[in-house]
Amino acid sequence: GSVWLALVDGKAFALEQDELHAGKHFEKGWSVVRGHWFSLVRTERAGGTRVYKALEEQTLFNVQSMMKIKDLKFLQGVPKRTRLSTAAWYKNNEISFHRKTYQLLVDSL
Repeated sequence: GSVWLALVDGKAFALEQDELHAGKHFEKGWSVVRGHWFSLVRTERAGGTRVYKALEEQTLFNVQSMMKIKDLKFLQGVPKRTRLSTAAWYKNNEISFHRKTYQLLVDSL
């Protein structure tokens, strides 16, 4: 897809030496962060909600290749119907986006 989602587990840090992680080369001095990829679990037809689940395996991300989307806020639990068209919510290691919110993410790239 055009958007890859990740859950960051902590603060970024500079590598003290070259490192090979999950088949990828990371160089000494690079700013990296540990985290988990999200995987698309399902797309619900009613409302077009896309549901992603965090993978269990921790990985290393190059901070220079990441984009943080400013002011993206998540609701806890299931959103109220009145907010469904622009909702994003996080619960039990799952992120859910209504199709309009997802399209806003894609359009911001």
